[in-house]
Amino acid sequence: MATGATEFIDNTTADVFIPELWSMEAIVARENQLVFANLVDRKFEKGLSFGDTIHVPGVSNLAVRTKSTNGAVEYETVTESNTDISIATHEYAAIALENITRVQNNRDQLKLYAGKLGYALALAVDDVLAGLVDDFSNTVGTLAVELTDDELLRARQYLDDADAPQDSRVMVVSPAQETGLLKLDRFVHNDYESVHGPARETGLEKAYVSSFMGMPIYRSVNVEGTNSTGHDNGMFQKEALALVMQIAPKTYHQFDIDYIVDKVVVEQLYGTKEMRDDHGVFMKGA
Repeated sequence: MATGATEFIDNTTADVFIPELWSMEAIVARENQLVFANLVDRKFEKGLSFGDTIHVPGVSNLAVRTKSTNGAVEYETVTESNTDISIATHEYAAIALENITRVQNNRDQLKLYAGKLGYALALAVDDVLAGLVDDFSNTVGTLAVELTDDELLRARQYLDDADAPQDSRVMVVSPAQETGLLKLDRFVHNDYESVHGPARETGLEKAYVSSFMGMPIYRSVNVEGTNSTGHDNGMFQKEALALVMQIAPKTYHQFDIDYIVDKVVVEQLYGTKEMRDDHGVFMKGA
């Protein structure tokens, strides 16, 4: 018969015999749905093999004059300006793995982090583009307040007033603002189902949530702002913003014998610019 608790063999006294196991699975950080780079104008990067600035000249509309009898024709003098895109954002993501760690590890850590290197760079581009939305001069709504149907229609009218092309118009909203949209009849009533179309399955389409007057609406947690202070949601036509990627993400790998490590670096070089201010609307909302 036992006379005291100390006479039992328990987890404390048998600790050296109880193994600790490491799961072959891992808790991988969630990745945002990145949408902005796929929704803005990329045409200016064609042929960009050198240089650090792109000068994009403007072409103005011409005036019509009334011809007077026996009067001479007056020729119009046009002085144009240009919009400059500076290619100056040079970024990288890098990791290095000691050889002893590679040999003694129970998984391939270089392979494990390979996708994270590319995602880090893509997220950086998305952040910059998301930050341009609140630069649009046209605004609707109030920060931290869900957008109304009237405000959505006014935003659309801003684009119509600017003669922005009907194609390539989009909205990008926060999850909080998406929740606000779902409270509006046009987004949930069955009568509008054929307008919005089915749910999407792959790539950019995974971020698609609905449409408004033919414009796709994409949800992104990368829209600037917070749930408490509101978000910088945007409605814009593709030509409002430009992205020029001079060096698309490029990977370099090297084994460094001085440190006996595997080194991997991924770099990118790009520039962004607001090109047509009146082709975008800063939609302050939830």
